[in-house]
Amino acid sequence: EGNIGVTSNYLFRGVTQTGDGAAVQGGLDYAHDSGLYVGTWTSNVNFAGGTELDVYGGFGGETDGGFGYDVGVIGYLYPEADGDANFAEVYLGLSFEMFSAGVAYTFWSEIEDDAFTDGDIFFYVAGGYDFTDSVSLGVTLGYYAFADAGDSDYFYGQRDLTKSTDFGDFTFSYSQSEESDLATDDPLFVVSWGMGF
Repeated sequence: EGNIGVTSNYLFRGVTQTGDGAAVQGGLDYAHDSGLYVGTWTSNVNFAGGTELDVYGGFGGETDGGFGYDVGVIGYLYPEADGDANFAEVYLGLSFEMFSAGVAYTFWSEIEDDAFTDGDIFFYVAGGYDFTDSVSLGVTLGYYAFADAGDSDYFYGQRDLTKSTDFGDFTFSYSQSEESDLATDDPLFVVSWGMGF
């Protein structure tokens, strides 16, 4: 399967990755009936050479009781960066009906700054509600804790209103973070379009 999309502002855990500018994005995924999957995804960014390339793999599924699970590894790679910018996480996600939660732990990093190093951890909880077959609302609350950069830790919240059409999904997002060395507390409003194929 594949996906393509455009957004007025690429947000990663409540923080812009494009200097509040637009991004073009896309990815490819392969999933086996056993629950194993691999994939890759890319976007333009305004740092580390201008290109982010994510590669990931994991195992996911759902129990007879309706509990979903997803465990895997993801690498955030910046092939055009002049210096060391790559890092990787192991993640676990759980879901039941409209609710989900997860955690991601940075176990490897080439970055020598205080943030995005080994030991960083990200938590989130989320919920969703379908108003109609084509209109849905999603709410996410997250907390990013950095092992060696205490002044960079922050909470953030995001709401996503999505309209699904034959021409893809149109999403209007509102995100706001706690002020920190990495995040601004300015409200961020984003319009995005995406389509799978």
